[in-house]
Amino acid sequence: GDLQPELNEIIQKEDLCVASVLSGNRNFEGRVHPLTKANFLASPPLVVAFALAGKVDIDFATEPLCKDAQGNDVFFKDVWPSREEIQATVNSSVTREHFQTVYSKITDGSALW
Repeated sequence: GDLQPELNEIIQKEDLCVASVLSGNRNFEGRVHPLTKANFLASPPLVVAFALAGKVDIDFATEPLCKDAQGNDVFFKDVWPSREEIQATVNSSVTREHFQTVYSKITDGSALW
C-alpha cells in the first residue's frame, strides 16, 4: 500500500534514499513501493529485526533494536536464539521420517513436472 501523502512528499522533496528489507526474491528498486530505492534481501528473522529497529543503518552488535515496556534497551542478542536453542528445535522437529516421506514423493506429479 501507499505511504501517508506527507511522507511521499518529504521523500520526493528531500530526494531521500528510502530502503526496505524483505525476505522475498524481488528486491529491486520500486518493488515494495515506487519510492524505495534500496531494497535488501534478508532472512525472515532479520526482516523482523530491521523492522523493530526501524532503520537499515544499524550495527546489531552495538545498537539496540528498540526499548522494552520498561524503557530498557533490547539488543539483537536478546531476541536471537542461541545455537543451543536452535539445535534443540531442530532435534525436536526435523526427523529422518519426515524427509523420507517428503522425498519419497519428490518425482510424483504431472507430466509438466
